[in-house]
Amino acid sequence: MKKYLVYLFPILIIGVVIGLNFGMGIYLDSKSGGDVQISSTDTQNQTPLPELAPPDPITGQAEKPSTSPLNHKPMAVSVPILMYHEIGNGPNSLYVPTEKFRDQMNYLSQNGYHTVTMTESLGMLVSGQIPAKTIVITFDDGYESFYTKAWPIMKEHGFTGTIYVITSFPGLYNYLTWEEIRTIQAEGMEIGSHSQNHKDLKKTSASVQSDEIIGSKKILENKLGVTVKSFCYPSGAYGEDTPQIVRDAGYTSAVTVVYGNATPKNNFYLIPRVRVPGWFTLDNFAKYIPKS
Repeated sequence: MKKYLVYLFPILIIGVVIGLNFGMGIYLDSKSGGDVQISSTDTQNQTPLPELAPPDPITGQAEKPSTSPLNHKPMAVSVPILMYHEIGNGPNSLYVPTEKFRDQMNYLSQNGYHTVTMTESLGMLVSGQIPAKTIVITFDDGYESFYTKAWPIMKEHGFTGTIYVITSFPGLYNYLTWEEIRTIQAEGMEIGSHSQNHKDLKKTSASVQSDEIIGSKKILENKLGVTVKSFCYPSGAYGEDTPQIVRDAGYTSAVTVVYGNATPKNNFYLIPRVRVPGWFTLDNFAKYIPKS
């Protein structure tokens, strides 16, 4: 009998230990509400989840989390706003020959630039979130050559931009018609105001300025059925109170002829631009376009 007890005793001890561990596990599980507990050693071996990115300040949509720094979009600190008038051959530097304009658009396309309207760029400037190689193409006055020469070239590259129209000029010789204006707007161009009669706003009274600024906005909105947000000072001229009149009229931006790239630090009613004269070579053009 003693011989058998010698063999049974270790077996009994092992059974007691297993029973105690099992009972303790049930007790701990009940105390934790049934959640699985991970030891500090297990935690160190886990791959951390990527943090969710905050919503994009422009679109309001959250980007998918990225685990690679290469997936982050490169950003710029400014936006070049190109200023054109006529496309074709002419007596002064306001005319950019058609082939030069084509070469300039080819350069932008081949080097990865993407265009936005003036209003779209304003959203980027306000937020300070400017995707690299963003550019705005603007045209002053609303010449017919935009429709016949510039717009077909821009469409080849999927480009857009903003054209500033003098509202008493459509249908006059060498200017866009209202039908053409509605067509380019439907195809993706933003239409902005360049006043009613292209008067020097620096030399006119406040009441005349209001007529020119507010009146042109109402005409464009009635003709096009959209809210007009962008303004361009005729000949770049404005008085001390003119920017406030533009703002009170409901525009969200106004551009000048002062040279420079637009930045988040600008007064958005005195935004600078980069004029493209007819004598520019392609090297000149490339020099004035940021490389990133």
